[in-house]
Amino acid sequence: MSDEQRLRDGLELIAVPPGRVQVETILPIARKKVFRRTAARATVGAALAVGVLVAVPSILLRPTAAKDPAPVMPADRVATSPVPVACRVAELPVPDGVEGVSASAVDPTGRYIVGNGTEGQDFRPVLWTDGRPQALPVNADSVQATAVNSAGVVVGLATRNNRDSVFRFENGQYTELDLPKGDWHPYPEPAINAAGDVVINAEPQGNIEGKGAIALLWPGGTTTPITLPLPKGGHVQEILDDGRVAGGIYVDGSGTEPWVWNQDGTGQKLAVPKGHKAVAYAISGDWVTGGIWEPGSVALWNLRTGKLTQVKGDQNVGFAVNAEGWVVDGEGRLLRDGKAADLPVTDKKQEALATDVSDTGLVVGQVIERRSDAEDKDLFEAGGTIPAEPQSPRTWQC
Repeated sequence: MSDEQRLRDGLELIAVPPGRVQVETILPIARKKVFRRTAARATVGAALAVGVLVAVPSILLRPTAAKDPAPVMPADRVATSPVPVACRVAELPVPDGVEGVSASAVDPTGRYIVGNGTEGQDFRPVLWTDGRPQALPVNADSVQATAVNSAGVVVGLATRNNRDSVFRFENGQYTELDLPKGDWHPYPEPAINAAGDVVINAEPQGNIEGKGAIALLWPGGTTTPITLPLPKGGHVQEILDDGRVAGGIYVDGSGTEPWVWNQDGTGQKLAVPKGHKAVAYAISGDWVTGGIWEPGSVALWNLRTGKLTQVKGDQNVGFAVNAEGWVVDGEGRLLRDGKAADLPVTDKKQEALATDVSDTGLVVGQVIERRSDAEDKDLFEAGGTIPAEPQSPRTWQC
């Protein structure tokens, strides 16, 4: 699929959480990570400025989410660990020559972080190890890093001649992971666990809304995929270290049921309020997060007890979760015990947007220039474009 078509699909469905935007353009997100305001300004603004659609990383294509503060969860806490008093912000350095860098994902230990920026007109993946940045080589038309494990193995998507492929980057070398025989399009983004097992979905080229899709697994160190025997419509989003995968059932491109599956196709259907639909996007330890519709709300499931807790909001979902049950939602907030944690910034004109959280409480994301909707309207009416907000990668130790 071309980057232009991916952008068109994302923009068309960016405000429809249960539909293809989850299947096609986000990661548990997870992680899988820059949200509504940045997406609108960076993609639509750039497109209007040059008169064409431009290629953007799929991380930018998120569904809309509420701006209301998160209400408090029920009195019984969703996480059992003590909540730190404050989060400490630190700037992530960026490699020379790489601009517009965003931090997308962190490994469970907090040692490795991946993100993406641009060098000239090309996207450039970045890997931080103990805070030290490294611009990864580009061996395709476009290379996007989407996840990293505790051994520093990076996975992502590479585009050549308008076709996407899944890659593993380890010991300074790229390895392309084979797709099944035929003509397949992998989506939304690959995820990886500590053993190096990689998962993603794939649909026949030209199909939409997941028609004919399959869930693929590459065991650590291998390049030959295994098709997971999931129920019809089953999609994967993330994989645990024990090999279980989180995701859900999609019908006509719309998420309906959240699941955690074993690799033999058996699994655990997660609780959903009667008359509602839901999908799981991220998993860590005993915790799974995702979204429930309608109306949209962040969902947090405890696999050990089976309990569901919701943080209600207008078309909001959970995209990342750590082993303590801390969630990063679609507004770029860190939710602890159902409350939005304070992610400090270094300038009052800045706004913090979280994208992932490690098991050690290290939150990664970026800060952007704070602008109101009225300011955007004035900029658009005056110049015909909404300029992209400068963004800078950050970490918050919470």
